[in-house]
Amino acid sequence: MLNVLVLLVLWLLLLLPALAYAVRPGDGAVLAPARLAVVRASVLLGAYAIGVVEVASAFTALTAPTVLTAWLAATAAVVAAVLVRSVRDVTPDDGGGPLARFTGRGQPLDALREELRSRRGATRRTWRRTKSAAAAAPAWQWALGCVIAILAISVAVLAIASSPNNFDSQTYHLPRIEHWVQNASVAVYPTDIHRQVDIGPGSEYLLAHLRLLSGGDAAYNLLQFLAGIGAALAASRIAAQLGGGPVAQLATVFLLATTPEILLQASSTQVDLVAAAWVACLATIVLDEFTRPGDANALLRITAPRSDALYLGLALGLIAVTKSTGLLAAAPLLLVWGVGRLVRDGHRRRPCLCGRSPRRCSRADASRAATARTATVAASLAILAIALILVGPFLLRMHQAFGHPLGPDVLRESIGVQTADPRLLLVNGLRIAQTNLDTPLFFLSDAFAAAVNGLANLMGVDPNDPRITFGSTRFPVPAWYPDEDRAAFPVTGVAALAGLVWFAVKGPRLRRAYAAVLAVAFIGVACTVSWQPWVNRLVVFLVVLGAPAAGLLAAGIAKGFVKTARERGRRRAACVLVTVIAVVASLAGVLTVAYGYPRRLAGTWGVFSVTDIEERFMRRREWMPQYEEAAAAVAETDPDRVGLVQGNDSWEYPWWILLPADTEIFALQSIVPGQTPPDPATMDAIVCAEDLDECRMLVPDGWEYHELGTVAYAIPPAGS
Repeated sequence: MLNVLVLLVLWLLLLLPALAYAVRPGDGAVLAPARLAVVRASVLLGAYAIGVVEVASAFTALTAPTVLTAWLAATAAVVAAVLVRSVRDVTPDDGGGPLARFTGRGQPLDALREELRSRRGATRRTWRRTKSAAAAAPAWQWALGCVIAILAISVAVLAIASSPNNFDSQTYHLPRIEHWVQNASVAVYPTDIHRQVDIGPGSEYLLAHLRLLSGGDAAYNLLQFLAGIGAALAASRIAAQLGGGPVAQLATVFLLATTPEILLQASSTQVDLVAAAWVACLATIVLDEFTRPGDANALLRITAPRSDALYLGLALGLIAVTKSTGLLAAAPLLLVWGVGRLVRDGHRRRPCLCGRSPRRCSRADASRAATARTATVAASLAILAIALILVGPFLLRMHQAFGHPLGPDVLRESIGVQTADPRLLLVNGLRIAQTNLDTPLFFLSDAFAAAVNGLANLMGVDPNDPRITFGSTRFPVPAWYPDEDRAAFPVTGVAALAGLVWFAVKGPRLRRAYAAVLAVAFIGVACTVSWQPWVNRLVVFLVVLGAPAAGLLAAGIAKGFVKTARERGRRRAACVLVTVIAVVASLAGVLTVAYGYPRRLAGTWGVFSVTDIEERFMRRREWMPQYEEAAAAVAETDPDRVGLVQGNDSWEYPWWILLPADTEIFALQSIVPGQTPPDPATMDAIVCAEDLDECRMLVPDGWEYHELGTVAYAIPPAGS
């Protein structure tokens, strides 16, 4: 297993940069082209992986040979693309095109040698500049870089050494993958846990590739780890696009690297960080439409036509199929992209040449503007069409199964806001903000919560109104503790909020537009997502998008660009404040990886102090002996087919780990219309979790039934 995992990682580490080289922008004026190339390559590989799953499932061929063949074909295609790009790069520009080097014109061998010498010289110059910049960097920048490196390595160790153990993964994220592998298809199947079939499956599609290629879940945590790196890379590029220099970009990455929720998710099998990475990819591609090096004011002044419709469409589709809440940021971003292009197209003008009348020039300008506007509309439609290709099959399955492309009513009603009352929406947004910014300084948290409840009472509404609250949960809840489902981000949140306010008040046009996008996105969350104790992880995409604003503000304070810090005393106080924030953020990051929950490096329950099975049951340690005993008893009967009885929040995944690998598992209950579960009598054994009353009813007459507490099992009588 370890050897296969190493090979898979090496394969990806070679494939991604190779594809990035092949699709890197040819325009030398593009800002941070290397990072843009990685973003493009990531979007292409992600979309390809989604497409492979859907196409293979259509033929009931989602198997290891199919996936392996698909990736071998992808590797061959990437190699071909690299060769083509290399030919283009070294071909002399003598008017003969790429074939000129093979026809004897232009002395191709000499040109090739000269090109290679030029590249080596450029590489050496870049390396010398990098070393010089590193040597000239002040100690505090080195300190920030060291903190980032330490935390990244620590999270990588956790991701590699830990087994999947978050609650949702045990219930639906990972069991759905096992059902897909068993069925060789992602088609809807009978289950009593509706989230296994109606929640966006994009992240699990990517994990399915790892499952089929490696045969297990050892590589699962690496997906979110790589997503965290990708999100930080895209966020740093966004900071550069908004006018931030190296200090602002470093501060952006530092804030993300020390955010507890991001650190915790980067070693888990949740999906929020994957969705956030796709949102950040879309955002940085959108900003390419309005930026050039050294110009963060160019919202309306860019004249060079650009179209990234392919990458925007793929990124939008990846967001939609992974986690629909990411669309709350994608929609305003794409709106800014489309409106910005249309406005720019309306201002497109060329100098009037000698001999041409002003009226004729005006007609030509109008014609060019109309053509550009038509191209923008066509590109917008193409973006939607490309996105629909990726997410369409899933939406179609939901419509066929539940009569609605967004899934069953229970999903929409439990997660979504069920009112348009502005008072309740305001209270919902304030509760989300309080949970986001919760701190161990209880007097602050309690005061914020009391203010929210007091405002709700003043307006005559219930702060825990079921129309804006998930289930029976109650506001407020402690969220400061580094638990991956609840961890607050007060430092990053306050810094991002301050940066966005600065953008809105004093920023150039593009920064103001960016701040408006995030404000609209947060309002969208407040108006569509019910408050819930784990709401912090649902807004990770906003944290990633907000970090560049905080990074630019921190860099501005450090350089004395903020007017309130111009006076010597105030600037000194501002720098002290930034230093304190950096120290607090570093401490929070270190404590998170050392003592976070449910994965940590230190302490009694550290990753190196527990067994694999103990780690998997970290959230419910009292269940472990029951699952083990039931699975061992069932395994002794050498079953081929095992029936499963459980509730909506029961842990299913442990059965896939504890029962023999060749055992098929089928749910004996189904809340999916048209999906009838198999007859319990056709099973070789039955295992149950939590819903034991239903289990007793489904056990065939004459079978031996054993209850162990939360878990039960039933087997046919001996000799039957």
